[in-house]
Amino acid sequence: MNREATPYPCQRCGTCCEKGGPSLHREDRPLVDDGRIPARCLFTLRRGELARDNVRGTLAPLTEEIIKIKGHSGRWTCRFYDQANRRCGIYDHRPLECRVLNCRDTRRIEGVYETTRLTRQDLLSGVRGLWELIEDHEQRCSYEALHALVGEGIHKGRLKLEKKILEILRFDAHVRQLTVEKGGMDNRMLEFLFGRPLAETITMFEVKLVKKDQTYVLAPTSAFP
Repeated sequence: MNREATPYPCQRCGTCCEKGGPSLHREDRPLVDDGRIPARCLFTLRRGELARDNVRGTLAPLTEEIIKIKGHSGRWTCRFYDQANRRCGIYDHRPLECRVLNCRDTRRIEGVYETTRLTRQDLLSGVRGLWELIEDHEQRCSYEALHALVGEGIHKGRLKLEKKILEILRFDAHVRQLTVEKGGMDNRMLEFLFGRPLAETITMFEVKLVKKDQTYVLAPTSAFP
């Protein structure tokens, strides 16, 4: 597969940039290693997390993790996209997916989309202490575990294994807090290191975290429109 830049000129409409930042591949590692794409500008979609496949147009749990460039201003729009001027702020150092994407002929992006994706292990396995913490978090806060616990069902309007699920959510929040307060980590790094907060993504299981009588409980989202 030829991964050189597409020969078709970009029309600079911004549609692809507004649909979300690109996923990173191993070819993009030098851009992260030397800071041209800072790690604080990335986030991780973890294995088992519900995500949209922009090529197929489907929504399904991930079979492997994906590292993506964050959006900005609370939107999916790639944070490096300058909407006012319709230009890319890192165009000369744009990732592989941006280089091969052509909205009029998607064959090249389809050919590389699921290949050689960059992972946190590629970037962080050499950072002793931090990598072990990420591995422990991944094991204790896996989406597979949450799926199994939620799958036990509901009894009298409450999840049967609510206590165990809440323990996982609390551990997720605790690790993030400690990493900032004790580890001195920039809090903008947290979604890259540990993925998106489980308190937010738990809704993929059609349950939601709500405050009730000064504590938090879980309930079906249908009960809280």
